[in-house]
Amino acid sequence: MSTPFTPSTRELSFPSSLEATQSLLDWFERQQPAGLDPLLWIQAKTALVEGFTNAVRHAHGALVPPPSVKVSLSLTPTHLRLHIHDQGAPFDITSAWANVARTSDQDSHWGLIMLGRLRRDFGWLIRYDHLPDGGNRLVMERTLA
Repeated sequence: MSTPFTPSTRELSFPSSLEATQSLLDWFERQQPAGLDPLLWIQAKTALVEGFTNAVRHAHGALVPPPSVKVSLSLTPTHLRLHIHDQGAPFDITSAWANVARTSDQDSHWGLIMLGRLRRDFGWLIRYDHLPDGGNRLVMERTLA
């Protein structure tokens, strides 16, 4: 089975500012390959915006001046991968998902819920890794059918 697009990896840094969200979305839309399932692309865009805004608000929220947020998109014949690199403190996303599931105050954690649903209902692999040289990487990956 041939892939309808050319495998590629694109990477760009964005200012750690919510005002940069539109630039991020504009960049992302320019990367959309012809032939990719539109629902999968919407899921990827949702995950990207959530990961970026979390990096800005939470990982970089107390850092002055806030470092940039590095974003990469990789498309292969078998996977779509998004990586978001931040310089914040380590964060255990698996424990956070478990805590959200046990609490009734889910309104303040809608981003975690959304990423959890992408994982549970749509087969996304999502993890947040602390990097040995500092910083973190949010990995969001989906197998292409």
